[in-house]
Amino acid sequence: MKTQTRTLSITALSVAGAVVMLYMGRLFPAMALTFAALAALFVAATVIEGGLKYGLLCFVAASILGMLLAPGMTAILYLTFFGVYPLIKSIAERRKSQVLGWAIKLAAFFSALTCYVFIWQELFVGVIPFIDRALPIIYLAGLAVFMVYDIGLSKLIGFYLTRIYKYRNGR
Repeated sequence: MKTQTRTLSITALSVAGAVVMLYMGRLFPAMALTFAALAALFVAATVIEGGLKYGLLCFVAASILGMLLAPGMTAILYLTFFGVYPLIKSIAERRKSQVLGWAIKLAAFFSALTCYVFIWQELFVGVIPFIDRALPIIYLAGLAVFMVYDIGLSKLIGFYLTRIYKYRNGR
């Protein structure tokens, strides 16, 4: 029971941290992507501490509270991609095949990016006349940024595992 209480406490603290990041994104709208990505770190820590079940609980709770307390672009980005990505990453990296793992991660990213592009086109139809020609550039640039984000997230997870999780649990 003690470890379940500890895991639930860590999950609650992670939800609070994620909501703070979402609120910061509301205060500084130019940094919406940054704060959405930072909020995702709390979900990743919860997945490490308690597994996918607690990570999903953290994501859902932070998404609901973020949309209620700090509605805006940061909360939408968190809800549609960044918050759920640590869960997808955990599932994908458990696969024996790295190719399959990357395929799952890229499918998730390109699905989210495609939704963003279609919504953008619907909102600004006629305003951006060259959008059809810019799509390959958008997808290539998005792929490059996503790869940097994924590798950076892996490095931060590694740091958490070696510096915090390992010593906190006496391993």
